[in-house]
Formats: sequence, C-alpha cells, structure tokens
Amino acid sequence: MTQGAINYAKALFDLGIQVDCVKGTEEIIRNSREIAEALSNPAVKKKEKHAVIDAVFDERIRSFLKVLCDNEAMGIAGEIFDAYNDISLNSQNIIKVTITYMTRPDDDQLEEIKKMVCRKFNKSGVLLELKEDPTLLGGFILTVGNTEYDKSIRGALEGLGKTLVRR
Repeated sequence: MTQGAINYAKALFDLGIQVDCVKGTEEIIRNSREIAEALSNPAVKKKEKHAVIDAVFDERIRSFLKVLCDNEAMGIAGEIFDAYNDISLNSQNIIKVTITYMTRPDDDQLEEIKKMVCRKFNKSGVLLELKEDPTLLGGFILTVGNTEYDKSIRGALEGLGKTLVRR
C-alpha cells in the first residue's frame, strides 16, 4: 500500500462520510470496470469525469472523488479503499485477521483464536477472514497485519528442510 493511498484514506476518513456511502462507492468502482477506467484515464477530460461522478455517486463523496480525478489518483482507488477500511476498523478498536487453513476450524476454535488475538493486540474485536488452502497439509496460518504465524504442516516441513540443508 502506497503512502499516497494511505494519505487519501486518512483524508477520506477525516471527512466523516458514513461508512455505507464509502462502501457503496468502493463497490461501484471495484465492480464497474467501465466507470473505473473512465475516471482513471488521463485522456478523458476532467469535466467529463466530474459529470460521471455527479451522475453515479452519492453527493456526500463526490468532492473527494473529483479531487482524486483532478490529481490523477483514481488508479490507486482500490488501495485507498483498503487503507480506509483498515483505518475505520482501527478507529473501532477492531483488528483484521486472516486464517488460512486446510480443515476449517470449528466455531469454538475460532472463538479462542479471536480471544487470543484481542488479548495479544489489545483490541476489542476481530474481523475474521477465512481462506481454505489444501496445500497446507494441516494446521493453519494466522495473518495479523503484516505478521504471519505459520502453524501449518507445510510450514513445519519447509522449516525442517531449511534446517537440514544448513547442516
């Protein structure tokens, strides 16, 4: 994630626009390739981009989108929304966690993982994303921010292989 995207995301958050409006805007930009391309294309005139923004988007976020277009920053809109989502979660004292698994943990295990993450990172809640990966052979990988905790069989075997190669 670029510093520019983070700066725009902070500005968007500071505007106090309701989360549902930002989410709706994000959904349109991510799902409508034509709109995203038109708004990020330098060959399209600013006036035309502004007209598209006025026709498609909620008035609460139009000015922000026009600034992005004027600064030719629509190409990083996806990064901006990702950073905004992180900032929004952090403001609610919630942390995003991804669990990659071969066999899905049961609900009790997921609750224990959430509690452990809340204690370790001093957060009040966890937004959990689950991803299946049969190549893990067993166990799981827990990703919190930029930190990865690999408790998979595949990871253990790779670590063992590296140890054996060094000897």
